[in-house]
Amino acid sequence: MRITSSKLRCGAIICCGSCFILLCRSALFDAKVWTSWSILKERFSEGNLKQTQISHAELREILMLKRVRHLQSSCKRADIGAYRFNFKQVSEIFYVDTKSNLSYCKVPKAGSSFMTDIFLVLNNDRHNITKYADKNSELVDQMFELSRSQVHTIGNKKLHTTSLITDEQQSKTMTLIISRDPYSRLFSAYVDKFYLLGHVKSAREISQRRLSCGYNVTFQEFLDYVISKAYGGYQIDRHWAPVYLLCHACDVRYDVVATTQTLSADVEHILDYINVTDSTKNNLIKLTHNKYDNKTVISLIDTYIKLWEKNKKVCPEFREYLPKIWKSLQIQGKLKSEISFPTLEFSRLIKKEANISHFTNVFLHYVSKYKVSSEERTFQRRKALVDAFRTVKKTTIRKIQELYKLDFLLFEYDTSPPNTI
Repeated sequence: MRITSSKLRCGAIICCGSCFILLCRSALFDAKVWTSWSILKERFSEGNLKQTQISHAELREILMLKRVRHLQSSCKRADIGAYRFNFKQVSEIFYVDTKSNLSYCKVPKAGSSFMTDIFLVLNNDRHNITKYADKNSELVDQMFELSRSQVHTIGNKKLHTTSLITDEQQSKTMTLIISRDPYSRLFSAYVDKFYLLGHVKSAREISQRRLSCGYNVTFQEFLDYVISKAYGGYQIDRHWAPVYLLCHACDVRYDVVATTQTLSADVEHILDYINVTDSTKNNLIKLTHNKYDNKTVISLIDTYIKLWEKNKKVCPEFREYLPKIWKSLQIQGKLKSEISFPTLEFSRLIKKEANISHFTNVFLHYVSKYKVSSEERTFQRRKALVDAFRTVKKTTIRKIQELYKLDFLLFEYDTSPPNTI
C-alpha cells in the first residue's frame, strides 16, 4: 500500500447530509484503499472507535495515512532553514529490500534491533531456508533470541544498506520511518550506553568518577555531553541523533510513519502489503504479539553480559554489574520494580563459577514468576522517565527542545518534558 499523498488518487467527494467523504485510491500493488476522513474526525472526537462501523484494518490504514499527511504538511510549514544542526553531523543507514518491496530508515533506540530482525527474517524467507511452517517458526524464534550486537553485526553483513535512499528505490518499495519521543529515546540511550557499559570510552570522557564497575555518569552529565557535541558542530551519535537528520524526514517520501508505541501493530499492518510467505508472516505476527517480550529479555540479558565480558577492565567484578542489569530491566518494565535483587542466588552462582547461562536463567525465572502487566509496565517505564527528568536543569531542557524541535513537530510529540506519571 503506497500511502503518500503524491501516490493517492482522489476519485470522488460524496456529500452525505452534512458529511463530506473523500475517497482515495492507492496506486502501489494495485491495492484499493478507501478512507473516510469524516469517519476519522467523528470517531476521534468522540473518543470511541467503534469496530462494528469500521474494521481494524481500515482504522490502521486511516491512522497510517493521517501520520504521513501530518509529516508532509509539517515539513512544508517548518522553518528548516533556521535549524542550526545539519546532515553532516550524522551517519545515515537505510535498509532496502526490493524483493520484499520494503525499505526502512534505521533509527537506533526506536525499534532498530526489532526491525533488523524483521529484515533478516525476510531475507531468510526469500532464500527459502525451509518451506515448512514449523521450521520457519523455529528460525524466527532463534533470530529474535540473538543479542543486539549479533543482530546488527549480521544485519550489516547480510542486508543491503545505503546511506541515502534513491528516488528509484523509493518508487519500488514501501518506505518506512519509525519515530520515538525524544525524551524517552534520550533516557533509553543513557541507560543502555552509560548506566550500563555500552559507551565506556565516552563515559570516561564525561566523568572520571571511577566506580568498581564503570563510571558514575549522571543523567544530567549525559545530556550535557549530548548538547555540547551537537551544538559544537561535532558528530552526533546515532543512538540519540534527531530522527529528522538520520532519515532526511522532509526529503524522502515516506509511505508509512510508525511509532515505537504501536510498533507491533504497525509491523503487522506493513506485512499485509509486502512480499512475504504466509508462514513467515504468521510466525512474525505470532511472535511480536505473544512471545516477543520474553525474547527481548533473553536478547537484552545476553547483550548486557557480553558488554561486561568486553569491558572487564573497568568492571572486573561481575557481582557489581549484575544489580545494574537488574535495575535496567526494571526501568524498561521487564521486571517488577518491587522485587529485590536476589543477592544470595547470584552469589552462589559466582562462588561456583557457574556458566553465564545460569545467570540468565535466574533473571528469566523472576521475569516469568512475577509477570508484569501492560499497565504495570507502562507505569514503571513512565515513572523512571519522569524521575530522571526531574533532576535535569531547565537550561538543558531548552537546549534539548531546540535540538529535537523538528522531531517534536514532525511526529507530534509534546515539547514539555515528562513531569507526570
